Parts: sequence; C-alpha cells; structure tokens
Amino acid sequence: MTAVRRLALLGGESSGKTTLARALAEVLGTAWVPEYGRQRWEELRETLDVAELVAVARRQVEWEDTAMATAQGWLICDTTPLTTLQYCLHDHGEAPAELQALAQRHYDLTVLCEPDFGFVQDGCRRDDGFRAEQHAWTLARLAERGVLPLSVRGSVAERVQQVLLAINRDNR
Repeated sequence: MTAVRRLALLGGESSGKTTLARALAEVLGTAWVPEYGRQRWEELRETLDVAELVAVARRQVEWEDTAMATAQGWLICDTTPLTTLQYCLHDHGEAPAELQALAQRHYDLTVLCEPDFGFVQDGCRRDDGFRAEQHAWTLARLAERGVLPLSVRGSVAERVQQVLLAINRDNR
C-alpha cells in the first residue's frame, strides 16, 4: 500500500483554490480538505482574533489528519496553516509560536494558484489588492522555507493538467 501524500493549494483570495481542490479530488478519485478558516469566518462574520486563528490552524491540521484515512494516493488540501499565519500577521501584527509552528507543516507538493483572472467578490473576500499582497507574501514565505511551489495558471482544466503532469513526473 502506497502512503498518502499531501498536496497543498495556496494563493490569494479568489485565485481558484477551492475550485481546483474539487476538480483534482474528482480526477484523482481522492478526498479533499476544505478551508476551515473560511467556514469559521462565515459563521462569525467578523475578523478572527489571534486565539481563534490558532484554533483555525489546529482544526485545519485535524481535518487533514482525519481525511488521510479516506484519501487515495493524494490528499488535496485547500489551504494550509501558512495562510492562517498570513491573516494573523496582517490583521493583528503578531502570531503566537504555536501558529508559526503549525505554518511550518510539510506538504509533498505545494501548488500556488496564480491570480491570473478577474477577482470575484463573494461577500467574504477583501479585494484584488489584498489578493496580490497575499500572493507575494506566500511566495516570499515559501522561498524562505526552501519550498519551490508549482505555479499553476489558466483555466481549471489547464491547472488540473499542470498538477497531473507534476504528479506523474514525481511518480517516476
């Protein structure tokens, strides 16, 4: 039995992560983990405080660990605690050591969704400027950690193909 590997989707708001997560899970016949932080924000409809953001990162990791049992080959993760760290630092100017540690979580493949299409406001997101800031911040943090992400762009189908090519290269 082959061990399940984790694939992380990162990128700014409205960069297609959730759409790509669903599409990849379907094509690969595996499980995907939604973004708990978004669910929590929709429940509260307010900026999450530092303690709440730490709880979000913990829950995201728990959801990933639980989903590993039903995943086949790859577990698709529609964000990571790194994104939660970004929100904490942006909104509060600080982040506890626990959140910083959770943001160091290893993924077998990190996919960065390029913001190469119009920003879609769904009532939950900030704006296109913030999306650009998130993208740049994520690239910088990944570089600091020595993580070279697979940058995907284009339509959902094109993005799926880019990820599948990377996975197939990795499987050789």
